[in-house]
Amino acid sequence: MGIAKVMATNAAVLIILGVYGYIASGSPTALIAPGIGVILFLLSFPVKKDNKTAAHIGVILTLISTAMFFFIGLKRSNPIILVMAVFTLLALVFYIMDFMKRKKEREAA
Repeated sequence: MGIAKVMATNAAVLIILGVYGYIASGSPTALIAPGIGVILFLLSFPVKKDNKTAAHIGVILTLISTAMFFFIGLKRSNPIILVMAVFTLLALVFYIMDFMKRKKEREAA
């Protein structure tokens, strides 16, 4: 699976679960996850065209989001936030694996 698809899938999960969390709780802070999801979704288009800057911004945003979701999810014992944390962590692992694969390909060439 390409990094752009992983980014778009992670964005969709964040948007859907964040909106569900907002509807369930009514707390405006639940809209942080959909905001991050929208940014990641918009970044997935330049990443599809091999834009390295957009890919690095997406990875940094995903790293920060992963830490934030795990911290808040464990602090509040909220399963929705923990699901978002696991999805962002999986996306981060895919990003790192893709970066390592591309580096090996450059070194082999």
